[in-house]
Amino acid sequence: MSKIIALLILGIQVVVTFIVLCSLYMVFAILDSDFGFDGLVVLFVFMPIIAMIFSGLTILLCLLVGLPVRLNKKIHDWWTRHFYLAIAGAGLGLMLQFLSLFPAFAQTATIDRGDGQPVSKQIPNSIFGLTGWFLTAFSLLHVYPPKCRYKPEFFKLNC
Repeated sequence: MSKIIALLILGIQVVVTFIVLCSLYMVFAILDSDFGFDGLVVLFVFMPIIAMIFSGLTILLCLLVGLPVRLNKKIHDWWTRHFYLAIAGAGLGLMLQFLSLFPAFAQTATIDRGDGQPVSKQIPNSIFGLTGWFLTAFSLLHVYPPKCRYKPEFFKLNC
């Protein structure tokens, strides 16, 4: 029974993380789009596919990095007791994603639009963006409900 619950929790963690990462990727894609006809085709056809690929690869990488949390009982128990660290990590990751969009942290990149003319463009801060991306993914994949025991004589939960 406990293995079924563990697989159910893993499934929920993967689905929630996948949805959040795909949504984040699409927000950044929409903010970067130039909205010509070709830009709309790329935005609504190819970007969701790329979002799914990047989200899936990120989830696989974060699951591999987080294997000690899942397989080592001492680390898992410690991580479960301190579940608020995962919640804080997800919040910090989302905050870093948000901060990467601010003009004060933006970077300037020179890109070629295809007509041979280089164009300078403001892009989100890549350090904040990537750190926030992976921190959000890792934290959402490894947030567990706290292990609480119900004590009927006191009608409260002891965590």
